[in-house]
Amino acid sequence: MDNELIHQKKRFSWKWFLLIAAVVLACIGTALISSQINATKEEREAGEVFDQSKWNEKSDDNFDNRNKMIKDLMQSGKLKKVKKNEVIALLGEPDRSDGAYLFYRVSQQRLGFFTLHATTLVIKISENGNSIMIHE
Repeated sequence: MDNELIHQKKRFSWKWFLLIAAVVLACIGTALISSQINATKEEREAGEVFDQSKWNEKSDDNFDNRNKMIKDLMQSGKLKKVKKNEVIALLGEPDRSDGAYLFYRVSQQRLGFFTLHATTLVIKISENGNSIMIHE
């Protein structure tokens, strides 16, 4: 009888250990993800002048320069009142399109196969054919 009580107490403390370990790992993971997102925002704020060739450079399925240039691209007015074919000539083929919307992936943080955070430039082409930048 005494042995059964001791065995149950050990199992109970083991469950608490696993719970605490899971909480600690979740906190560390959240801190790492948050620091990556903040680094991406700082990179964007530092900025870089838009360069068409750098915009389209791709390495390891990422566009490393887009995040640096997005601020200049949005503030410069280069995408205001231009036709769809002019947007594509300037930015290249979109990563995705859906009707009147063009989607350009700007940055993406991944953990293995999972996307943790993504920034996408969304451009809407109005009925008269001019672009209207919507969201970044």
